[in-house]
Amino acid sequence: MAHRGWKRDGFTPAKKAKAIAALGKYGNVTDAARIAGVSDTTFYRHLNKCPDFARSCELAREQAARPLETLAWERATKGAPEKVIRNGEVVQIKVKPSDSMLGMLLRASDPKKYGRLSRGGATRKQIERKLRRKIEAETRETMRRELVASDEEVKEALVKALWAHGIRTRAEQSAAPGPEAEE
Repeated sequence: MAHRGWKRDGFTPAKKAKAIAALGKYGNVTDAARIAGVSDTTFYRHLNKCPDFARSCELAREQAARPLETLAWERATKGAPEKVIRNGEVVQIKVKPSDSMLGMLLRASDPKKYGRLSRGGATRKQIERKLRRKIEAETRETMRRELVASDEEVKEALVKALWAHGIRTRAEQSAAPGPEAEE
């Protein structure tokens, strides 16, 4: 009797379905294998050995890439909001399209017409990785800018706090009974 393979390594059809669903959601083999409860090695072995599984994984990766492609297109055409903060307050929200993102999308869509992304050309996976890193870096930078106060903002806040403390202290002193009231 022929051995089915999945009994030996535990990668059952149910676990394969779970791995494909996770791959479609996260686009990452490591996460998909972990969620399915198998090793990366097992996942890749089945990917290379089973054409049906490989095709399902390819479709799942395409599904995971769609939101990234949509986000990249929106950043290239509409732009991303960027808050301008002065004295601790948002004074303006700029929205500027990304020319570099648009160029990257054009080169990826038609390298013959718009040129290659790099000397050897770029695969879809490389483009997605580069886009993901750029988007994550922009997000981190925006969050950092929002969380970090400038020296001027810190100085202004301290002056306000000291001023308020001085008013409160003077009010308490004037409300407290003086030495004459004790006699």
